[in-house]
Amino acid sequence: MKRCKSSAQNPVASKSKDIATVAETTQTKKKVLSKIKSNVGQTSVKGLVATKAQKENPEVQQLKVFEDDSEVDHVENSHNATSQDLSELHASSVQASKIIKTEAANETFKERIAQYKKQLSKQLIFSDSLDMRNPQMVAEMAPQIYNTMREQEIQFQVEPDYLSKVQLPTEVKDTSRAFLVEWIIDVHRKFRLLPETLYVTVFLIDRFLSLKQIKKSQLHILGVTSLLISTKYEEIYPPELKDLLSVSENKFSRAEVLAMERDMLSVLDFNMTHPSAYRFLERFKKLSSTANDDQVFYFAQYLQEISLLDASLLKYRPSEIAAASLILSAKNIKRVNAWNKEMEKATYLKEDHMNKVVEDVRSFALEVNPKFLTTLKYKFSKQEYLDVASIAFKF
Repeated sequence: MKRCKSSAQNPVASKSKDIATVAETTQTKKKVLSKIKSNVGQTSVKGLVATKAQKENPEVQQLKVFEDDSEVDHVENSHNATSQDLSELHASSVQASKIIKTEAANETFKERIAQYKKQLSKQLIFSDSLDMRNPQMVAEMAPQIYNTMREQEIQFQVEPDYLSKVQLPTEVKDTSRAFLVEWIIDVHRKFRLLPETLYVTVFLIDRFLSLKQIKKSQLHILGVTSLLISTKYEEIYPPELKDLLSVSENKFSRAEVLAMERDMLSVLDFNMTHPSAYRFLERFKKLSSTANDDQVFYFAQYLQEISLLDASLLKYRPSEIAAASLILSAKNIKRVNAWNKEMEKATYLKEDHMNKVVEDVRSFALEVNPKFLTTLKYKFSKQEYLDVASIAFKF
């Protein structure tokens, strides 16, 4: 009773005590805040301070922990900024590590490629090793490509006497075929088609005639259809069927050509191309001593297209026709032998074996009926072929 009375009688003393308690509590909060600022963690700042204050002074649990909430927000923002900086630093470190690893891998890859090219160039022919500087030439694959071509030319070779075996002698003859091929060459020239298109067209004609018997009246349709198929296969912008019908003077209908196309694709089982003599000629020119002489190449191409007129030359493979044409061309223009030991090694075609082929190609070029050469002479008299048709045969 005395104590209560004493307290009641001394209100000033009681108030002073409360002020001292609040001051002590405020001082404690400041110390806790300073400690939290230096040790920012994942726990809420406000929660840590509140818990500390509650433990030391249970009497002021209901008091506001911080007098100014902006101070708490400042601390929390500092914590968030620090976390963001650490995250960005970590991401930059990871990105830098990836870049370093990628650069190291690229350097290793370049070193391995350089070693591979150096080792491969020792195995390649000189002309192919020069092409290693141009990735589009795929020079490292040239020997494999050539070997594959040699295998396929045997696989798709047509028998030279197929006309007498398959076709009726009263319907399709050697002369009929020659007239058709000469007309195809003319149409091919008028449409300015790729050289390979001509060889594919003649191949389709020969292969189809070797597998199925037709009438003479269908021979023209066969030629147009073969040209239609080959242009679809080889050309970027093939001529339309109506244009092919127009150059044929509309002697047959669109439906007849499409029916022949279906028949051909079925009989040929969609095998529409094979390694042509033109592709082999391109390869042989690069390997030979006449690689930089375009006139020798065009004259060899001229001889090759003359050879297309003779069905009996089908007994020779396209690579042999190409080699014979190049040998004759180099001999006729440069008076040199284009088939030396290096060519034999690179092409697997021996000069002794080529002598018979060269002789047959030369004989046909000299003895062919001039009326079959009208179109070819006109074609190769153009400047784009360096007027090789005007060169006399001196072989």
